[in-house]
Amino acid sequence: MEIRKVQKLGYSTIVVSLPRSWVKEKSIKKGDSVIVRVEEDGSLRIIPYNMGSEKTVYERYIVDVTNLSSKGLVERILIGNYLLGHDTITFKTSDKRMPAWVLEEVMDAINRLAGVEIVDQRLNEITVQCFIDPTKFKLKGLVRRMYTLIFSMIEGIRIFLTEGDDSIFSQISGFETEADRLYWLVVRQLLLSQRSWRVAKEIGVTHPYHIVGNRAIVKALEDIADRIDDVGTELRRIPADWIDRSRDESDGAVRRLDELLSEIDNMVGDSMQAFIELSIEKANDVINEAEKFKEKTQEIDIWFISNVKDPLILSTLRLMLSHLMRVIDNVQLIAEITINRSLEAPSKFYYWEAMKKEEAK
Repeated sequence: MEIRKVQKLGYSTIVVSLPRSWVKEKSIKKGDSVIVRVEEDGSLRIIPYNMGSEKTVYERYIVDVTNLSSKGLVERILIGNYLLGHDTITFKTSDKRMPAWVLEEVMDAINRLAGVEIVDQRLNEITVQCFIDPTKFKLKGLVRRMYTLIFSMIEGIRIFLTEGDDSIFSQISGFETEADRLYWLVVRQLLLSQRSWRVAKEIGVTHPYHIVGNRAIVKALEDIADRIDDVGTELRRIPADWIDRSRDESDGAVRRLDELLSEIDNMVGDSMQAFIELSIEKANDVINEAEKFKEKTQEIDIWFISNVKDPLILSTLRLMLSHLMRVIDNVQLIAEITINRSLEAPSKFYYWEAMKKEEAK
């Protein structure tokens, strides 16, 4: 940050000089035009006039994998470049052929990212490109889609608990993969929004300081999807005959798990509604219900310890409860962000009042 003095030029013109480093970076010369825009908070934003024009130079990010051997690094490099907004990434090697593990990690990353495809491939080089327009999808629409996937995953787990249809697990895993894909897309959008207020406006970010909160919300949703998928993974470890016997018990483990999932489904839905409506009351109710849920989960944990004799099944059930507690922690986080954001505008509960300096003491 720099502080610059305002100076007077002539009889009525007030001027301030532009930072030399910024002028050099933007290649601004004498006689060029700039756009001066008044922001909602009263600040001024200066944009080079030709900033929105069509690009004449395109860049690609090149990764030399010749000396790379760390497992998972190529996949993480590709995902990281996607998040940073790089459209074209090339992996190359000085060897005659690209190692098979590099190709495998590139393919694994592509399958997890929206709009990314291989555009060129040779024996020692592979280029991937992102074709997705970051302004095409509204942020709230993507968040709603993540919520929908979570509802479907919870419903799938409950179908297995009540009907025993284990074919549902493949669908649940597919929903989790799609939630990951949406999460990376939203993070890409948000990081691009930090660099371009035009992108932010297009996707529905109304204030720069909402970017951090939005990323926390989608990360919470991604983690919820992960935890629900983990519950499904743990369920598959329990012998089917034990689940069948428990399903027939009116007060057994299966019924107790199903009740918890039903409550989670309701709280996730309430948190979504509170966030979309920016309802401080609904968000606060979600937090209070989450605390009751944690108490109930602890009671069920004690019941499991007292009534489930098989140590492996007991440890699996308790691990599932741990995953469900993580889900509720994330639901509470979303509700807390909703409350903070709702306080930005006056409502029937709160408003601002101007005070004189002496009254504020």
